[in-house]
Amino acid sequence: MDSASTASARVVAAGAFRLFGELVDSLAIPRVEVAPADAFFLIEAEAGLELRPPREADRRGIRALFPPDREPRVGSARSPLAKAFGKGITSVFDLTAGLGGDTYRLALAGYRVRAWERNPAVFALLISSWQASVAEGRVPAELAERVALHWGDSMAALEEFRGSALGAYFDPMYPRPRHSSALPKRAVQVLRNLLEGESEPIELVAAARERLSRVVVKRPHHAAPLVEGASFAIETKLVRFDVYLNPARMERSDS
Repeated sequence: MDSASTASARVVAAGAFRLFGELVDSLAIPRVEVAPADAFFLIEAEAGLELRPPREADRRGIRALFPPDREPRVGSARSPLAKAFGKGITSVFDLTAGLGGDTYRLALAGYRVRAWERNPAVFALLISSWQASVAEGRVPAELAERVALHWGDSMAALEEFRGSALGAYFDPMYPRPRHSSALPKRAVQVLRNLLEGESEPIELVAAARERLSRVVVKRPHHAAPLVEGASFAIETKLVRFDVYLNPARMERSDS
């Protein structure tokens, strides 16, 4: 993929839609019979929608996967992500849902998760795969009950919530490393090109820190904190979770 994808900011839904036509219409994604060569496009695929980048009509696209991991323990209460939130948090607002991997992992760890995604094409991937996976039994019913997926402005939603048992999670698109010979996974490459130019959610993180008792921001090791003032960080081999505590909202410390 190259810079031409940046010139094509639009996404279309291409071909016939048997299952998800109403969804793409509700998200105001134009439907066409054949996708233009310079467009990102959604097509119906097995178990959800698939997104293909410009000039890759014949190559398999990216999609959301549930469950996202072969190893179920990554979402357990012992996982670094769960440890970042601790036992005092009961509900998490995932305000950068993306393809939903960490939404699922948080629910698997026992949290109730309300997740927001603002990009309509990414949300289409997320919700279509989620609905299909729940219907086909790939997502346990008790886990599905803990998850609610939303499209739209997460800042407006966040303004309704304050509380000691509430946390917010952010997994913004990683900045490009200055020096690296290794390409990121294809899903990351496609999403990075699709979302090129979108601002990082710095103001949203600040609002969440004011309203909720705990905010967790996922970062790669090479990146500086999204905002300064983290209370502590939990590191893994691949990523870092920066944790921000708000003592005024906490009933007790469980870091």
